[in-house]
Amino acid sequence: MTDSRRILFIINPISGMGKGKGIPHTLERLPEYRRVSYDTVFTRYAGHARELVQEVRESGKYTHIVVVGGDGTVNEVGGALCGSDIAFSVVPIGSGNGFARHLGYSIFIHRALRQVLIDRYARIDVLTINGKYSLNVSGVGFDAEVAHEFSTQKFRGIFSYIYAAVKLWFRYSEKSYKIVSEGKTMRMNCFILSFANTSQYGNNAYIAPLASVCDGLMDICILKRPAFFEMVWFILSFVSAKLYKVSYFKEIQCREAIIDGDIGRIHIDGEACTMQPPLHVKVHPGALKVVVPKKLA
Repeated sequence: MTDSRRILFIINPISGMGKGKGIPHTLERLPEYRRVSYDTVFTRYAGHARELVQEVRESGKYTHIVVVGGDGTVNEVGGALCGSDIAFSVVPIGSGNGFARHLGYSIFIHRALRQVLIDRYARIDVLTINGKYSLNVSGVGFDAEVAHEFSTQKFRGIFSYIYAAVKLWFRYSEKSYKIVSEGKTMRMNCFILSFANTSQYGNNAYIAPLASVCDGLMDICILKRPAFFEMVWFILSFVSAKLYKVSYFKEIQCREAIIDGDIGRIHIDGEACTMQPPLHVKVHPGALKVVVPKKLA
């Protein structure tokens, strides 16, 4: 009996130091795919994945699209799929993989490829920031500066990201922001100001421990600069999803917000970009249909 799914794998051949290049051969060897109709295509340039999705939406040829890549390719494809009935899933091979990790996808390729075939779906929220889609975590402040520094590195990966963060840690100071949401105005100085749909940047670094992709809310995460003597506890809280317990962190849940202040460089799902204030951040509930390896909270 042939599986009714028609899957297109969109593969970024650069992500994960080229791990995606072997995916077609891996699929041929997996017994689970012998009765599955699938095609593979490699992206050739930035924005190509988005164009491929548009072609799929117009043709109606596929029921599922699987990204093999990192957070940037995930953002391109997921954003382009919003509002459609095509199921989206991820084989994560990037440097962070925050979105995939939150949904429960394995970082091991063979297991993730099997998870793609799980017959369980959910419609999840996505954010827009001045009209640009954000599936995972975006923001301004220190993490945006790190994303810009990281984008200049010759080699991508967790160690390059750590290098960028350490390099900028003692150079970057808190900035001033104004947040207007649901009739309330807040003014503050902070080190990081993040807009989270999921709980983590990637690599199990949790900036929004309480975030859910199914609640119709975004989490605005406000982090003051930790004092030097607080650094060990800060790092432990960051990687153990207990950041909400520290006194210099605040998490606000809302559906829409206007952010103004000292803004120029931002990151969207870890990808460096520039955007002039004010930022209009909005939740779009249930906009994206995804295959879910685990039950979502």
